[in-house]
Amino acid sequence: MYKIRYNKYSQKEYDDLDGSQKVFINKALERIETLGMKAGEGLKGNLAGCNKLKNKRMGLRIIFREISGEIEIIEIVAIGKRDKSEVYKLSAQRI
Repeated sequence: MYKIRYNKYSQKEYDDLDGSQKVFINKALERIETLGMKAGEGLKGNLAGCNKLKNKRMGLRIIFREISGEIEIIEIVAIGKRDKSEVYKLSAQRI
């Protein structure tokens, strides 16, 4: 089991979601807690080392990465829409 940690940006992004979006995000977070970095697809380029889980219908993405240390922690880097690759740009800036 992994521990989920938000950064100051992704926590606000989560808080700003509506109810139906939170349902998807909560299910995705449960998957990440169980599977860790085996959940989702790996990313490339400046986001190498991060994975994503997506919901095409809602257009939402969760970008996450593993934080090394004694306890296995998965950090949620960003939550948002792919629109013009915005969620990926934000993630790259935050890493």
